[in-house]
Amino acid sequence: MTDFAGKNGFIWWVGVVENRVDPLAIGRCQVRIIGWHNQDKLKVPTKDLPWAHPMYPLNNSKSFSSPKVDDWVVGFFLDGENAQQPVMMGVLPGIRL
Repeated sequence: MTDFAGKNGFIWWVGVVENRVDPLAIGRCQVRIIGWHNQDKLKVPTKDLPWAHPMYPLNNSKSFSSPKVDDWVVGFFLDGENAQQPVMMGVLPGIRL
């Protein structure tokens, strides 16, 4: 198998949070990832973006908050180049271009 991080390479990304209202209430966000998702929201609407899971520290997994809409986040794909299982590792708050 070569379709997961660590086996086929570590694919990291940077993106912008577009939706933080997670129906599962576990802190996921829909992130428009630069170079992976078209910036034209008519071609790739927010509702079609995959849910990015947050990465929390082991000693604080019960207390968390999601990044805010328009925050930039850095992460990686669990499923490599399939790019459907993003994980958020950190936030670059309030950066706007």
